[in-house]
Amino acid sequence: MYDLSELEPTTKEMAVSILVIVAVLVAVFFAGYSIGVGNAGTDIHDNGKRIDDIREQLGTAISNQQQITNGLESAIERSNGIEERSDRIEKAAGTAAQSVTDAGIIIDECQQIIGRIRNRGQKGTSAN
Repeated sequence: MYDLSELEPTTKEMAVSILVIVAVLVAVFFAGYSIGVGNAGTDIHDNGKRIDDIREQLGTAISNQQQITNGLESAIERSNGIEERSDRIEKAAGTAAQSVTDAGIIIDECQQIIGRIRNRGQKGTSAN
């Protein structure tokens, strides 16, 4: 293996050239670093437009959800109104059925009265 002591520059010119090479390498490194720092972030795409599109779609979804909620509430109110009307119709139908039954009884009674009156008339006797 090599011993580091053997790698010493032997002349003054060689030492100066090594220092110049090291200085140039350091300068190139710092130049590259500064260019890299200066360009950092320029390759990142702007997602602002996509975010604005997403915000718009989210706003539309919220608006649609509110419309659906309002529609459901309106449907529930109409359903309750229909239920109340059907209850009233059912009561009215019950009342009408009772009226029909009562009317049937009255008609039967009237027919019996008319029948008795006819029977009296056939016997030839007058009530007066």
